[in-house]
Amino acid sequence: MSNHPDLYPVSSADFASRVLELSHARPVLVDFWAAWCGPCRSIAPLLEQLVAQFSGKLSVAKVDTDAEVELAGRYGVRSLPTLAVFRNGVVAETLVGAHPLQALVALVSRHLVRESDLKAEAARAALAAGSPDEATRLLAEAIASDPEHYVLYPDYAACLIDGGALDEAAAVIDRVPARAASDALAQQQARLRFARLATGSADAATLKARIEAGATDSDTRFHWAVKQMIEGDYAGGLETLLQVVRSDRAYGEDAARKLMLDVFSLLPAGDPLIREYRTQLARALN
Repeated sequence: MSNHPDLYPVSSADFASRVLELSHARPVLVDFWAAWCGPCRSIAPLLEQLVAQFSGKLSVAKVDTDAEVELAGRYGVRSLPTLAVFRNGVVAETLVGAHPLQALVALVSRHLVRESDLKAEAARAALAAGSPDEATRLLAEAIASDPEHYVLYPDYAACLIDGGALDEAAAVIDRVPARAASDALAQQQARLRFARLATGSADAATLKARIEAGATDSDTRFHWAVKQMIEGDYAGGLETLLQVVRSDRAYGEDAARKLMLDVFSLLPAGDPLIREYRTQLARALN
């Protein structure tokens, strides 16, 4: 074992602190290995080179799968060596088998903390502190300095949508290439579409007050559903739209049903809301 402080063995006793918690600050590459595994031995010196090359930016934790059967099973290890990059407490990417140093460098590089990530973190703190303008400014600076770091774009688009800058948000979303598309980006695309639908309608507080006062007209319900979607309450929005479908199928030329279908296409694949509300929608239509 190397004497480098960022290369160390871990067990189930310290995995949470030395892998999961630490991965919120930097990537942690976990090497699931065994003493009898030839390929595991062959990459051991490469891991030493890797941790030296990224000194201070990367930790490499080694899990002896013979001694830590539960840990290996928890993370679905079936072949050795298995290299798993942990970021923010979860597995971000996995590489199985022995690979050259160049491949290991590429694997790690995709998950290193970047200067733009630090600005994005500051932007999230600004949002939490109630400073959306500051958050928007910080995200704009982060993207300007690191324009190909597309993971930042959904947060920036969200700030612009929240600030009513819908055309700017659309331009930001359009800058993300198809290869970098993500569920987070799809969510902002949905919010943008809902925000455009909401243009010209009453504000969220007014619509909510009408709903709480017992309003059942389709127009109020439909626009309240749109506001719910903008706020990220997809379950509430779908439920409200379902009420419109049940009570006034013809409203807006079947607008409620069409919007529900739109939401299904934009939610992440496998989201339980899709199955639940597809079933309820089918019952409402029959």
